Amino acid sequence: MDDKQTGAWLPRLEAMVESGDEAAFYSWRRWRRLRAYVRKLDNNECQLCKAKGRYRRGTIVHHVKHLQDRPDLALSIWDPDTGERQLVTVCKSCHEAEHPEVLRHQDVKKPPVTAERWD
Repeated sequence: MDDKQTGAWLPRLEAMVESGDEAAFYSWRRWRRLRAYVRKLDNNECQLCKAKGRYRRGTIVHHVKHLQDRPDLALSIWDPDTGERQLVTVCKSCHEAEHPEVLRHQDVKKPPVTAERWD
């Protein structure tokens, strides 16, 4: 992607990341089209499972370099600095393994209101 194209959306995305609203990026039409293209490019296969000799359907397009760290690569399939893939198709399990910080917020049991429990 050249600088003219990047210049239009990058400041907007950086502001979204700064305000903690980067999730809105995933509703952009441009992202949805690119996501569909990457999934097609990867034959809807999880690339991390495939590297281990397994087959699993991939449903998520993962930013290898996280969106918060490198918003400039948000719409780039390839990292121009390294020549490596920046966007890859992964399955839910692999994506959760790549983002364990998300799981910390789930399954948190609240302590009982009283010491009595009715089991």
